[in-house]
Amino acid sequence: MSGTIRVGLPSPSGRAIDMFSASAAHATARTESGARTPKPASASWAHRQVHACQLTDLVVILVVVAASVVIGVWTGLYSVVPGHTEVVTAGVFSLVWFGALHVRRTSELRTAGRSSESGRVVAATSVVFGLLAVVNGFVHIDGLRAYLLGGLPVGLLLLIVGRTFWQRRLDSVRAFGLSLPRALIVGAGPDIDFVVEQLGRATAPRYVVAGAVLSDGVPVSDAVSSTGMSQCDRITAITDAIAVANADVVILASHPGDGGEFVRALSWRLESSQAHLVLAWCLDSVVRSRMRFDTADGLPLMHVTTPTFSGGKHRVKRAMDVVLSGCALLFLAPLFGVIALLIRRDSTGPVFFRQERVGVDGTRFSMVKFRSMTTTAEADLAALLEQNEGSGLLFKLRADPRVTRMGSVLRRYSLDELPQLWNIFMGQMSIVGPRPPLMCEAEQYDDRLQRRLYIKPGLTGAWQVGGRSDLSWEESIRLDLHYVENWSILGDIRIMWRTVGVVIGPVGAY
Repeated sequence: MSGTIRVGLPSPSGRAIDMFSASAAHATARTESGARTPKPASASWAHRQVHACQLTDLVVILVVVAASVVIGVWTGLYSVVPGHTEVVTAGVFSLVWFGALHVRRTSELRTAGRSSESGRVVAATSVVFGLLAVVNGFVHIDGLRAYLLGGLPVGLLLLIVGRTFWQRRLDSVRAFGLSLPRALIVGAGPDIDFVVEQLGRATAPRYVVAGAVLSDGVPVSDAVSSTGMSQCDRITAITDAIAVANADVVILASHPGDGGEFVRALSWRLESSQAHLVLAWCLDSVVRSRMRFDTADGLPLMHVTTPTFSGGKHRVKRAMDVVLSGCALLFLAPLFGVIALLIRRDSTGPVFFRQERVGVDGTRFSMVKFRSMTTTAEADLAALLEQNEGSGLLFKLRADPRVTRMGSVLRRYSLDELPQLWNIFMGQMSIVGPRPPLMCEAEQYDDRLQRRLYIKPGLTGAWQVGGRSDLSWEESIRLDLHYVENWSILGDIRIMWRTVGVVIGPVGAY
């Protein structure tokens, strides 16, 4: 953090406007809140979510435990009709299970509505039933097997269903910009712009940017002597801004010049409000699955796993490609025949168009598509270069005269790409991956762009579900590189699912 701090609300474009000084912010905070301490954050949306999840958990646990007892009696797992001891055992087990969910923090304000909740529910439930199995092994208690055989699978399933329901409900509300945590972003102007832009790109909204605290870029050591603003003054300006913006979250977008001391002091001051601190610097392109957090004598350490481009995970990906592409080729064979007939009737020329592309590690292969242009398309390209609407190394033209009438339909719904399923089956491509580049594009790649060739190109990918031709060159590259370094099987499945929506409601396809 550095220099003179100013506070303001972001404009719709993301940049902070209507700046006013820290002293003005302080005066406004005193007028609106009546005190110097930050006004409590407006987290009623999260409280409702947490309470709803906790009530659902309790109901599920009580129903599952009661049903386990009934099933145990019905199947003979209880040697006698359950009496006082069995009822007490059921009650204690219910409390332990519900308490484990609480201890594991499966419901708290900062994780409300996030997918990490489900993982914590699974972990907490697994621990409880693991302990139950150990107890049952050493001290046989009548009917405990009923909990293990019926309570574990059914209870875990119902808990996940309950969490999923509340998550979907909250997501549907957040899609309209409602019930979102209010974020105050702190840092240098360019860093604030970057964080706001990244939050705006998120598929599911996470925060609404309620304000920003900007610095003028003067180093801290110079700022204190030249402006007289100490660390305490800067933190006071931030806490005053929390009251003005009524923020739930403070996102630190820039690395503070005085390092951990500033972060620690700021976190202490935030104890008087309901806002919590989020650090958003350093690793903007590394997903959480590649991070592991640790401490060494109080020193926080973040381990980042190095990307791997071979091994078991890639073999699973290849097996999935073979199975899915093979099944799709068989299932879509009749559609291929219909499209081939329509292409023949629409224009002269072959049904398929083959083009040399660059695959993994720079290998060349012949990519096959349904022909969507005239047979003289490549020869006519030179005359159209001046009209190029694409960015970077890509040539794109919304009203390309080379596209046939049938070709425009095929392109709009990505049907022209379907023959690439054969390339996938043969191992030249993958279902999900970076966009396969042309030779002329790959020849201009620098060391950074060469990383796009570390894995097989894909029929679909982050670029397809992220906007396709409407993306800028830099944004397309950013998505591809992020995928190359952070891909996962689960992530591929998500992209496939989103691709279905993009094909049905095409955006950026031309």
